[in-house]
Amino acid sequence: MHVGLSPLQSGGDFDATIAECERAEAAGFDSVWLGEHHNSILLYPAPLVGLAAIAARTRRVRLGTGVLLLPLYHPLAVAEEAAMVDVISRGRLILGVGAGYAPEEFAAFGVSIKERGSRLDEAVPLIHRLWTEDGVTHAGRHYRIEGATLRPQPVQEPRPPMWFAGWVGPALRRAGRLGDAWLGGPSAKLDELAACTRMYRDARRAAGRGDGGEVALMRYVFVAESLERARAVAGDAFIRSFEATYFRWPHPVVKRPPGDLTIERLAEDRIILGDPASCARQIERFGRELGLTHLICRMSVAGIPADASRASMELFTREVMPALRL
Repeated sequence: MHVGLSPLQSGGDFDATIAECERAEAAGFDSVWLGEHHNSILLYPAPLVGLAAIAARTRRVRLGTGVLLLPLYHPLAVAEEAAMVDVISRGRLILGVGAGYAPEEFAAFGVSIKERGSRLDEAVPLIHRLWTEDGVTHAGRHYRIEGATLRPQPVQEPRPPMWFAGWVGPALRRAGRLGDAWLGGPSAKLDELAACTRMYRDARRAAGRGDGGEVALMRYVFVAESLERARAVAGDAFIRSFEATYFRWPHPVVKRPPGDLTIERLAEDRIILGDPASCARQIERFGRELGLTHLICRMSVAGIPADASRASMELFTREVMPALRL
C-alpha cells in the first residue's frame, strides 16, 4: 500500500504546511495532497499554487490535488497550471479532480451547481488533448478553445494521471470511464466506501477497461500511546472539523449522526484513531475490504497542537507504516 499525507491546510502559515511535507518525504511517505475549498477558515483554496511551492522544497514525493474542483475553472487554465506543476516537480503531479457539492462554492464563482457534471465531462477530455496535442480547437456546451498549443507540456508521458472523486452513480461511472483511480474522501464510513468502490469497478468493466483501477482513500488519522490519549488530544478537533465542513454541506452520501456527537460515534468505521497496533489493524481492514492501493493520511487539523500532530506522524512512521509495506 502506498502512503500519502494530506498536510495542514489552514491558518495562513504555509511554511508549516511545507515543513510537514518535507518531514513526510524524509520519513518515507509516497505522496502529499492539497485539497480545495472556498469560503472556509479550515481549508485552503488553490491547490496547484500550493503544490508548486511544495515542489520546490521536495524531490521525491508525488504531488496530488485531493481534489481540484474542476467545474469552477476553464480547462485550458487548469491544463496549463497543472503542466507547470509537473514541470517544476520534474514529473510528480497527480491531478485529482471532483465535481464538488457545496452550493456556496459554486455561488461564489457564479457557476451553476446543476452544470457541474456536464462541465466535468467536457473538461476532462479537453485537458487530455491539451496535454498531448497541438492546435486544439473545441466548441462545446460550456467551453470554447481556438488553436491552443500548450507549452510547456507535462513531463510525464503520455500525460499526468488523473484521479476522480465522487460519491453517486454518475460520478462513479465517470471515474470508471475516464479516471486512472478513484479517490475516496475522508468523510464516509466503511460501508459507504465499499458501495462506491463496487460501483467504480463495475463502471470500469462496463467501459471495457478491465477489472483493475486503483482505489485511494483519504482518512483522518491520529496515533498516540493509547486510544484514550488519541481521543483526548484529537477528538474535539476532529469533531469541529466535521461539523464545520462535511456535516454542514449537503453531502450526497455522508450524513451527520443524530444527537450529541462524540468522538467515539464519529470515529467508528471512519477515523483511524488509537495506539499504533490498533491503527495498523484498522488500516489493514480498510485496505482488505476496499482493495486499497493508496492511503492518504490527514493528521494535522485546526485545533490539534503542532507538537501533537508531529508526534502522531512520528509514531505512525515508526510503528504503523512498516506494517503497511508488507
